[in-house]
Amino acid sequence: MSHFFHRLRFEAQRISRLPLQILAGKALVKLAGVVFGTALLPITTVLHLLGYRHVTFFTDRIGHLALEPDCLLKEQALGLLPQRKWILLAPLKRIANEHLLNYWEPHFIVLRSSLCCFLVDNMSRYGLMRHDIGHYIRKIGMTQDAFRIYEAWGDRSPLLKTNAEDEQWGTLMLRKLGLPDQAWFVCVHAREGGYSPIDETLHSYRNSNIENTIPAMQEIIRRGGWVIRIGDPTQRKLPVMEKVIDYAHHPLKSDRLDILLCAKTRFLLGNTSGIALVSSAFGVPCAQTNMIPLGALWFNAFDISIPKLIRNKSSNKILTINDVLGSEIATYQFSSQYKACGLVVEENNPEDIRCLTVEMLDQLEGKLTESEHDLTLRLRVRALFKQGHYAYKTRANFSLTFLKNHPELLQSHKTIASG
Repeated sequence: MSHFFHRLRFEAQRISRLPLQILAGKALVKLAGVVFGTALLPITTVLHLLGYRHVTFFTDRIGHLALEPDCLLKEQALGLLPQRKWILLAPLKRIANEHLLNYWEPHFIVLRSSLCCFLVDNMSRYGLMRHDIGHYIRKIGMTQDAFRIYEAWGDRSPLLKTNAEDEQWGTLMLRKLGLPDQAWFVCVHAREGGYSPIDETLHSYRNSNIENTIPAMQEIIRRGGWVIRIGDPTQRKLPVMEKVIDYAHHPLKSDRLDILLCAKTRFLLGNTSGIALVSSAFGVPCAQTNMIPLGALWFNAFDISIPKLIRNKSSNKILTINDVLGSEIATYQFSSQYKACGLVVEENNPEDIRCLTVEMLDQLEGKLTESEHDLTLRLRVRALFKQGHYAYKTRANFSLTFLKNHPELLQSHKTIASG
């Protein structure tokens, strides 16, 4: 119930800030939707019987636009869903990345007309001709079904692969960005609050400082690579560094190049922001920093992550992994929940991020060895994950280096919230 009340309070505050004329307009649109949805029920019934389904993708955010169609198509390919005529609504200004949509378009009936989107949305309001996929990654305080689907998919090839035209175009664009031919690169991203200010009161606990990734960038360069910092223009600028391209502020930035960079990076050094899911959909490894809630991890077997630390303000102690996963704190997904319980969320320090980067590079280069002690450590931590935790059943893992560098996280003391 804690999740429900925190979300309800946010929605009430958001609505209270809207002018009366906008609220009245939204109410009229809702009423019109009910009228049209009811009047068109006979047609909806026929289309439902013919196998047409409106899929409730959240197209406004790039992470959802990457993950949700991917999960649907993988479920279908695995025989867990029947074949349907899937309808994807893509109204103007509601698509986070048009080029990513181009990759999904062959698999869906894509409607772009605002009128068509309005009609189909309301035709399916009573359940007929509707396929709700909110359980993939939008369940609050519960295990997300996307991890079950990715586990079932296993080591099969990714559904998305860059096409020949994009490969050729991407090579040209990398040259224009300044990369030599055949150079490898790593995309780096740190979530900030400027992209979606309306959500900031809910999700500020997920933010992090890009400057904490600089030692990791230097490690990538030392190992022979380049760094491309991705993101949006509202983010703070990076200091000028050799072999580091601050693409978030580059004049060549575009939807198409955003996708190509995420698809062609050697790995993505990211966090809880959805842009990393583009890399996952293309089968690219992710090294995820500042993961929260602690049980989030990531999706594929080759992904590794490090969590944000959670400190009890009154005792000044860091909560152990067992403390968090053994309490409702493991499911907190709103900033206000941490604050209400007297908890402070702490970013990963630059050295931990650098060590994560070293571990990922060693893994990709075949240099990472896992001892019997390492395996025992992994199994010990994984045994703490239960049904209800965010990423239960994921194939991804915490960074071994991080676990070894923070043995205090594996102690069993109880330092739960003060509130």
